[in-house]
Amino acid sequence: MRTLALVESPAQLLNVAEWAYFDHQGGGAAVDVAVLLPLDPWSRVQLVRVGELATDSGLVITPFEVRSGTVGRIRRIGAVRKLVAQAERLVVGDLFSGMVQTLLPSAKARELVIVDDGTATTEFVRVMAEGRSLARWHQQAGSAGRGSRALDWLSAPSLRRSLFTSMEVAAPPGIQVVPNDYAWIRRRFTRPTVRTGADLLGTSLAETGIVSEERYLQAVSAIVRARGVGRYLAHRRESREKLRRISATTGVTVLRPDLPLELMAAQGPVGHTLLTFPSTVAHTLPIVLRGTGVRVEICEVHESWFTSHTTSHAADFLRAMTESAKGRHGLPSMRPDFGQEPGFTAGATAPG
Repeated sequence: MRTLALVESPAQLLNVAEWAYFDHQGGGAAVDVAVLLPLDPWSRVQLVRVGELATDSGLVITPFEVRSGTVGRIRRIGAVRKLVAQAERLVVGDLFSGMVQTLLPSAKARELVIVDDGTATTEFVRVMAEGRSLARWHQQAGSAGRGSRALDWLSAPSLRRSLFTSMEVAAPPGIQVVPNDYAWIRRRFTRPTVRTGADLLGTSLAETGIVSEERYLQAVSAIVRARGVGRYLAHRRESREKLRRISATTGVTVLRPDLPLELMAAQGPVGHTLLTFPSTVAHTLPIVLRGTGVRVEICEVHESWFTSHTTSHAADFLRAMTESAKGRHGLPSMRPDFGQEPGFTAGATAPG
């Protein structure tokens, strides 16, 4: 079966590698990967690094500059569209992507595999269950055009659909859920180098307009003081100016990992404790680091941090992500309080 994966982010490429490893155990063939290169430079760095590590997973990776420049851009998109039309099986990480929605009407594939893309995967399940339009969880519903055409294609009765995910989700009608337990990472990196102290994992919630940057910086400062955080591991989308302010106000070492956090943590060096805001890694890292002794703890987002642009749907989504991570993985949690040191909820246990 001719298989094509459409990839736009480092996390998607990682999870395509995980799916390919899973598929190969059942005799699957090599997977062609069309990397639809993003404009963000740090995402591009991470895509290259993941590709270097994934050479043993049966991926044949080809990058496509589909977003930059005008000369040749339409031709490059046309080349990817031709590959989509020829594929018998499509592997897609983000069905909310405008670029992916542009390409899907050309598809003739008999099978679709949706690989884990974190919060996008969780929201996709809700969209399918509720019959809503394909709009991201932190955005208002957009125009019905491309999203509706993509939804029509993936809802076709003749299409076999599966969801390869590490998230805890109920199977939508007509979609098989296949657990992603990060077997490829855990086979390749059996035990990370663990350093003393805590690492705080950054988030792009301020960049996406969900939380106030000032409130976020206050929370980071409170957590660093309370927990003796030695390193702040930045999200690839965090702005340079925000990271400069974090370094200047807290004195913490700010690092931009050149790999997704799942791969970085699996290799190390990594802090004995990882502190994370509500995000995908609150669900993935407890799986990747199972049995290593590394603790993962979640820092809850208070509603006072939200901006005037934060929708009630986005607020509910963040709360659900927090509660599911605590319930499923037994993560202890903390609520940063700017008037006193952050406290911890009682009765939770750490993974591992």
